[in-house]
Amino acid sequence: MRLALIAGIAAVALLGTGAQVVRLARAEQAESSSAAARERRRALASERLIRDQDISFYQSRIARDPTGALDLLRVGALYLQRYRETGDEADLVNAETAARRSLHNRESRNEAALQLLQSALMGQHRFAEARVSAQHLLGLDSGNALSRAILGETLLELGDYHGADSFFRPLMPRRYESPIAPRYARWLELRGHAALARRLLESARDDEARRGDAVRPQQLAWYELRLGELALRFGDTGEARRRLDRGLTLVPDDWRLLAARARLALATGNPRDAIALGDSSLARHLDPATLATVGDAWRVQGDSAAAREYYRAMEASTQAPRGGFHRAWYLALLDHDLRVPEILAAVRRDLETRRDVYGYDLLAWALFKSGHRDQARAAIAQALAWGTEDPLLHRHAAIIEAAR
Repeated sequence: MRLALIAGIAAVALLGTGAQVVRLARAEQAESSSAAARERRRALASERLIRDQDISFYQSRIARDPTGALDLLRVGALYLQRYRETGDEADLVNAETAARRSLHNRESRNEAALQLLQSALMGQHRFAEARVSAQHLLGLDSGNALSRAILGETLLELGDYHGADSFFRPLMPRRYESPIAPRYARWLELRGHAALARRLLESARDDEARRGDAVRPQQLAWYELRLGELALRFGDTGEARRRLDRGLTLVPDDWRLLAARARLALATGNPRDAIALGDSSLARHLDPATLATVGDAWRVQGDSAAAREYYRAMEASTQAPRGGFHRAWYLALLDHDLRVPEILAAVRRDLETRRDVYGYDLLAWALFKSGHRDQARAAIAQALAWGTEDPLLHRHAAIIEAAR
């Protein structure tokens, strides 16, 4: 039933009209036009085939001997890798299952399985459970810098900023180490130091690039995505374009990079490009926020019927049983005045365990859309209280205050 539902949504989103099919074909053709892009795509396809074969290989070994720990750890890591490239949440669940089975078979000296479990839980937005795994991991070696960064990362997501500060501040001398740098940068960003976060990510990206063939292109592309999204958030469209295009050179079919590039195209007044890029992203992964972007691009183009088609698909896809609480999806729905009462109730439930700045921002926006403007002002004040330099928070605050 779930597959049928998702397939139906994809058909509405991508194949609703003959014109959309033509656009998607043209986008695919444009992506594959250069010899370098074609070669990169062939190399990526070969790597993915080997990864899938490795998953099958380890599954067979586990079936023959389910009492081991190492094979479960290896297949779980491959599932997690595939999830990061495709967005398929089934792989997250499989990674979690493999990690738990590995820990059941060998609890001692199995720190890697705890790391895998924490990552799988974080990906599913099950942050309270991820904190338990991170605490367990740190308890095995309280001086381990990576374990401290992992727990700090989890506390950030839960909104425990004082707790996160206590773990990240002592890590300053080691902030440039590759496993620590992205987590440390996220802490800097949330604590009001976006420029320092950007410089740290740039340094970490350059360090990875110097490793040459030892680093996977997907790792470098992830840094370009983070830097591109950061630049786009702060309105530096030239830097955002440079970063995102560089990422797409590394991984031409990355759905996240294509989606970010679609948002950039829309922000810079190129709705036609936003539609083509967004459709290419949606062909790889059905993301409600990207459906909203393409719908907005059609609205800018003056085609309200096509826009409504994408908005309907966005609303339907957020009702599919696809996992936890996805704030980007709900923000897109609120921006289009869809399912406001339901989202307000959901964000209030979320804040019972996850009291971070983006939770309060989403609460403020849902309250504002519901007409509760005094409560919205109180919520946005809590979102701004930690000094996070995200223009989205300040834009919402300005709109809420102007309505006074």
